[in-house]
Amino acid sequence: MNLSKHGIRTLLALALLVTPLAAADKKIDLNKEQVGKPPAAFEPMVGTWVVVEDVKDKVIMVDGRPWVASKDNPTKLLIESARKLYGTSNEELMDNAKQFAYYPVAVLKGVDNFSNGTISLKFKTISGESDRCSGILFNVKTNGDWLAIRYNDTENNVALWEFHNGIRRPVKFSDRSKPFMLDKNAWHELKMTVDGADFKAWLDGNIALEHTLGSQPGPGRNGGPPNPDLIPANNPVLQPPVAGRIGLWSKTDSTSYFKDYMVTMR
Repeated sequence: MNLSKHGIRTLLALALLVTPLAAADKKIDLNKEQVGKPPAAFEPMVGTWVVVEDVKDKVIMVDGRPWVASKDNPTKLLIESARKLYGTSNEELMDNAKQFAYYPVAVLKGVDNFSNGTISLKFKTISGESDRCSGILFNVKTNGDWLAIRYNDTENNVALWEFHNGIRRPVKFSDRSKPFMLDKNAWHELKMTVDGADFKAWLDGNIALEHTLGSQPGPGRNGGPPNPDLIPANNPVLQPPVAGRIGLWSKTDSTSYFKDYMVTMR
């Protein structure tokens, strides 16, 4: 298959056209979701997302096992998802698929342009050999760029990441000297707020990370210059104001549960 330079952006642009609705406060109710089916409240774009039961609650599971079974599966899943959702036969959708498919995402329906406000969710780490990541997707642009705040159970930290031109890079990590050692059998809350250029994230009510969007990056590796892609002037997804779609985020073979997704816009 020939891969082009613009395919994944086309796919995300299509995804962002899903039924936009204005909303001030939105809590995602999973009670009417069907167990064993993809969540109706979200548009799964990459990876396997399915509604399951956890005790008496319906929750959303991102299932990393297909990625473990075959390294080609993320690409196959992306092709199948594109054709199923949009009836497209455009093979150029697969541009950057091998990189993008490492990061399962599901876009929330009904919120077309989150800017200032709060997003929170509860997550539970289930499994993963390469990674055990759970996160919030936000600032998703029509070209497929995005930001994500996530907790990584293999590193015990919180981090803000950006995705631009098919490449993901770290923006900021929580304090490495203060790891978050979470109980894997329990639910935990990840919350973020955006107020103009001011970004904050909390884990179980504890401040985990603060960042000024649009600020200049620090030195690069070994004290060298920063990567040009992390300079906001070169990367629109890093420039305030935040304005884009939101959703759920994960990585590679992570299997996680999500529930109580809440959005407050102001």
